Amino acid sequence: MNENLIPNIICELLEKNKKIVLTGLGYFEITHQSASYDAETKTLHPPVNFLHFNNFDIKSDNVLEKNVAKKLYISEDEASEKILLWIDEICMLLAENQSAVFGKTGEFFINDEGKISFRFSDKTNILKDSYGLKEIYLHK
Repeated sequence: MNENLIPNIICELLEKNKKIVLTGLGYFEITHQSASYDAETKTLHPPVNFLHFNNFDIKSDNVLEKNVAKKLYISEDEASEKILLWIDEICMLLAENQSAVFGKTGEFFINDEGKISFRFSDKTNILKDSYGLKEIYLHK
């Protein structure tokens, strides 16, 4: 299985869903920040969606399983097994004090408190309507 398949499916799903559960690992959740203006720096910032990872293990809503099954033309049970194997691989890397890359979005790692955390790429923006918009600096 392509190692980026599940991260790619998760990123696709996050465009439509505000939360995606990774059973045994935690969940990704999107928060929205509206466009804003910084009067001090005279900068207009475009709207952006930030992706957050929470390491609380919550019950799956099966959104990920259903979509993996659909993409791979397999049953939801088989999709669930593939997802759990992928999560196990992440946990094994973390147990060996290594980070686990999550596609182009970022990487999982163990923080100073010994908990699973996620470090996002500084280019992570899930809001397609504003993706690529740059800050505008006003001169007056």
